[in-house]
Amino acid sequence: MLDLVRFELKKLLARRTSQVVAVGVLALLCVIMALNVVQTKTRSDAGEIVGGTAAIAQQKARAEAHEGVLTVERVQEEVAAYKALAFSKVDPAQVEGLNAEAAYTLMNEAYSEDEFRAIYDTYFSYLLSPWITGGLEQYQVAAQLGDEDVAGFYGAVAAMLQRALDDGMGGTWTFSDAERAYWTDKQAGVGEPLAYGYAGGWADVMACIGFLAFAMVAVCVVLTPVFAGEYQDRTDAVLLAARYGRSKLVAAKIVASLLFATAYFALATAVIMGVALAFFGAEGGDLPVQVLGLGIPYNLTMAEATWTAVGLGYLMTLGLAGLTLLLSSKLRSQLAIFAACAALIFLTGMIPSGGSGALQHVLYLFPINALNDQVLYNALVSYPVGPLVIDLVGLLAVAYALVLVVCAPLAARAFRRHQVM
Repeated sequence: MLDLVRFELKKLLARRTSQVVAVGVLALLCVIMALNVVQTKTRSDAGEIVGGTAAIAQQKARAEAHEGVLTVERVQEEVAAYKALAFSKVDPAQVEGLNAEAAYTLMNEAYSEDEFRAIYDTYFSYLLSPWITGGLEQYQVAAQLGDEDVAGFYGAVAAMLQRALDDGMGGTWTFSDAERAYWTDKQAGVGEPLAYGYAGGWADVMACIGFLAFAMVAVCVVLTPVFAGEYQDRTDAVLLAARYGRSKLVAAKIVASLLFATAYFALATAVIMGVALAFFGAEGGDLPVQVLGLGIPYNLTMAEATWTAVGLGYLMTLGLAGLTLLLSSKLRSQLAIFAACAALIFLTGMIPSGGSGALQHVLYLFPINALNDQVLYNALVSYPVGPLVIDLVGLLAVAYALVLVVCAPLAARAFRRHQVM
């Protein structure tokens, strides 16, 4: 059996098309991740735009300047310090009644460039996010906060989730009572107090995890001829007439295909994670995922959230591999098989879904949409079935595991039973 698996692996890798696509996609991922580093931009403390590793170092220094546990006492001190900074030249009452544009103009004229840049420090935007509503600027929100409000920091974080549930994905989805209870309980399970710090490498992996869709396409291309190629080469009659043609050989094809999918996914993941962690840094993996946003209702560390996303990508790859094998066993046209798989991976990301929460829930089940750091943990995507609620993470895991478990045996069965021409 092992010899047959090795033989089938060699057949997969011997095709010129497979070699070009597999190597080409890995090279593309290397280029994308290199550009991801080079094109990182930020403004230095001197006001200059810096890029690449210098920008990463600047981002790291800023985050590390505020690292630590966000106790209520510390939040009170930080907000007080921010208010002292933001209202050293402007009275808080002056910005409260203004719209965001007018308030911005007032602050920009009152403060120097360095002072204004300090007022817009992203850390303070993060810290004040539980109270930011209606498009107000962060200093407008700070002007309205009293000591009692700031003392209720974690209550404000919980209230932020309730506002998101009330908003219903921009008014396109009405959360059921069961869904609201599910997300409320999940948010209540997040440990307090939270910690803040630098986790740039893990955050970058999360931002780039969607590029694994290219690896999935490559896997589909390589696996397309597994059965369809035998039909086109007219070798199916010979194989099925052989002693182990309908048993061990078919099993070897399935096993070799899944081994290739696993190895290739591992290589693609190594490129994405390797470059991101090497340049942006591997520290911060033990920080809570809430460093990406205080409203995230998952009790996970950055490393756990990242590996969960990678695990989902792996299940998607295996599920699509199983589907490709099933199509390969049913269809003779390799182009049709590839077109179907490419459409499921990429075209589902191009379908306009604005205004329809139900359509969004369907499209989120496909790789190009699901492997998005703004969707997977931030978007509160859940699927209610009566009193039972499953979130996007759970449904993706179940759905793609089920696709693999169903499609792989059906592919073997279809090839064994197909009528030789």
